[in-house]
Amino acid sequence: MREDNRHLEQDIPVENNFDLLRLVLALSVFCTHYDRIFGEYFINCPISISGSVSSFFVISGFLIYRSCLRSTSLKRFWVKRAKRILPAYVLIVLLSIFLFFPFSDRTLGEYLFSSDMLKYLGANLSTLNFLHVDLPGVMDGGSVNPSLWTIKIELFMYLLTPLFLLLFSDGRRWLSPLLVAMGSLVTVLLRRQADMTGIETYDLFGKWGALMICYVAGVALYLYRELVERYKWPLFLASIALFFLPCDCAVDFCRPFLLAVLVYVLAFATPSIRMFKSLGDLSYGVYLYHGPIVYLTICMGWGISLPNFLLTLSFVLLFAFASWHLLEKKVLGR
Repeated sequence: MREDNRHLEQDIPVENNFDLLRLVLALSVFCTHYDRIFGEYFINCPISISGSVSSFFVISGFLIYRSCLRSTSLKRFWVKRAKRILPAYVLIVLLSIFLFFPFSDRTLGEYLFSSDMLKYLGANLSTLNFLHVDLPGVMDGGSVNPSLWTIKIELFMYLLTPLFLLLFSDGRRWLSPLLVAMGSLVTVLLRRQADMTGIETYDLFGKWGALMICYVAGVALYLYRELVERYKWPLFLASIALFFLPCDCAVDFCRPFLLAVLVYVLAFATPSIRMFKSLGDLSYGVYLYHGPIVYLTICMGWGISLPNFLLTLSFVLLFAFASWHLLEKKVLGR
């Protein structure tokens, strides 16, 4: 399960911008959700939420495949992944219960001991959020955290990563871009079918499939990292040009490859900015906590304005900072 240690120690540059890139992507998701939750184009983030989340999955595929290669056993790999994902996730699922109780139209007993609360806990702690997204009597039954739906896909891809290790080994790395191309074609067809028929199931599987394929694109990026490094600037210019193709289907088909190249260039071909490393890995916390915090500001009657946005952003960063240093980092160190 492990490559030659000397090769792995030098397989990617130590000085890279992954931490900064993930933080920027998480903040872009926050800005987009801020606009959507308030129903206004206040921030109007230039990075789409689809592009941000897809890029997250490319980065995950690259780094998690590498982590699996470096792990001495499957148990160690899965334990490390669980330590990274679950503590903050479980915290925000449980913390949301207490944060939103003052804004529920139920009594304390009705709120905590209702069947709706059991459904909320069962669905969200199992990451099957779509089964029951709302808290009892809160916000007319709407979801209080629009970010949680991707976690189940992330965990599922972690389970598949050891299989990718077997599939793409022994000179079969060429299967990784082939799998990306085939999967990308399927997701484009699913989304197109959704547009034509109006059946939401096609759109749902198209969205889930697109993220899974972006993860595999990250794996392919790792496997072909030397080739991408050699031709990174021609590939970068070609990727930028392809984004302007007049055919949306062609752009959607190429998107996983384009994002993989862009991620590589931004992570490795730009000057490393070290100041963000001292803050810790805040991106996951920003991604998980921003939704409930924005909804809490609405429950408290905050309107949409620049001071309120900046104060909300400060709370999001503060929660993410505290979560990393008081919870996530400590669990990972055990």
